[in-house]
Amino acid sequence: MTKLLKHMAFAITMSLGCTLAHAAYPNKPVNIVVPFGAGSATDMLARAMAQALSEKWGQSVTVDNKPGAGGAIGASYVARSDPDGYTLMMGTNGPMAANPSLYKSLTYDPIKDFAPIALMGKLPMVLIANKDTQPENVEALIAQAKQNPGQLNFGASNTTARVWVELLKQMADIDVATVLYSNVGSMMTDLISGRITYAFENVGPSVSQISAGAIKALAVTTSERAAFAPDTPTIAEYGLDKHQLVVWFAMFAPRDTPQEIIDTINETANEALKSDKIKQTSAQIGMAPAGGTDKDLKDYQLSEVKKWHELVKLTGVTIN
Repeated sequence: MTKLLKHMAFAITMSLGCTLAHAAYPNKPVNIVVPFGAGSATDMLARAMAQALSEKWGQSVTVDNKPGAGGAIGASYVARSDPDGYTLMMGTNGPMAANPSLYKSLTYDPIKDFAPIALMGKLPMVLIANKDTQPENVEALIAQAKQNPGQLNFGASNTTARVWVELLKQMADIDVATVLYSNVGSMMTDLISGRITYAFENVGPSVSQISAGAIKALAVTTSERAAFAPDTPTIAEYGLDKHQLVVWFAMFAPRDTPQEIIDTINETANEALKSDKIKQTSAQIGMAPAGGTDKDLKDYQLSEVKKWHELVKLTGVTIN
């Protein structure tokens, strides 16, 4: 009996200790891993969110860039981290939805190895063109492509862009060439100089060049026109509405992170999305802030994993 009472007392003590530890979260620096390089849209958003969380919590929140393998290196690192709330990730549709279908083998599972926290927001891809290109809209581009099969070229510096080129080819029934780039800077240089004629790209790297008149935007890939370019039509306005594919950002923690900690981060992140700092960063990268519960993100992520599986099967785009 005495032994049983001791075990019960120990269990109660441990339970109280865990509760107090969770209530005190965070009581040491928090690290947000970005699975892409410094200066990327993901990095910019993570740094703005880190600042907002730090100000709210009165605790240091740092950003650690771990780029490589389409975000897989950073994602694997977070998946193996302690589930204590002190290592988080600013993830995107790449490592957290597309990679299982794009790579033959991954060292992490985006569903099983992570605890969703909150969806940060979504942004469209943009169909951009050299400023001197004659077609002024997608309809004229398609007509030109049909008259010159295989002659038009589209730059793509990321997997989402590659998939969009393939989707455009299928939806418009055209034959165009894809020019692959390892980084967006090189692609933009070639697009501006006229070495390539068209490209699909994220809003972030495109918006400043569009504003400066160095390139022009022909369409955005969202179902509604984007706030950053209200005069730019959507792909769907040209009847190319069979597929919807956007870039999204979301916060994740390692699997088995206590729900109390997930709730704390979710609440603070949702508040931060309404702050002037996050609104400013959102405008810079072309993101429409989202927010919501961890369950909202889980449901959305599951639907995106399914969508990417279907799109990769449809387009044949893979990494290895």
